[in-house]
Amino acid sequence: MMSEKIRVLLADDHPIMAEGLKLAVNAWEEFEVVGIAADGQQAVDMFRALSPDLVILDMQMPNLSGPEAVRLIRAECPGVRTVALTTFDDAETVSRAMEAGCNGFLLKVIEPEKLRTSLLSVMGGMNVYDEEAMAHLKQSLRRRAETEFSPRELEMLGYIRLGMTNAEIAGKLKLRPGTVKNMISLLLSKTGCISRAQLAGYATDKRLPD
Repeated sequence: MMSEKIRVLLADDHPIMAEGLKLAVNAWEEFEVVGIAADGQQAVDMFRALSPDLVILDMQMPNLSGPEAVRLIRAECPGVRTVALTTFDDAETVSRAMEAGCNGFLLKVIEPEKLRTSLLSVMGGMNVYDEEAMAHLKQSLRRRAETEFSPRELEMLGYIRLGMTNAEIAGKLKLRPGTVKNMISLLLSKTGCISRAQLAGYATDKRLPD
């Protein structure tokens, strides 16, 4: 029966994409598209008017972005299920979608049947995220962790910024010169710098404490 179908609101500022997605979703017996929004603000307004079970949004739209729209929608109805459907799989887009509370993050290149099963999983209470997009996010988080510095490393960066030699730094930190050399090599690897001068510039640009 029609009343038993999962009511879906689509939001995408590309009409051809939106219409194609509507045709695909309506072809599945479990779903019914009840509206199409052309931007983020319209998605919020149509959600309030239609009370769908599932909202599928592009992440980059005018007026309100996908994540911004999701935050507003979930603030009013925490139980609604929301899925990001986008062409962008970079770490920032994935992170913003997850922080906003999207229950799914899928790419527009997804096969129709996989999209269907993913949406059903989301409606069943699962969170479904594209594997490649999640790999990009994990890689980004790993790089970020690698550029978090210990108090000793921050102290050393301050001395490097002041132009101190390895021997001078060793004296300040009460370390062997060889240990200082090894720590500087690690700092070069962490920051992606290729020289001591570049490392000093990095510490200055990042406004790291002395």
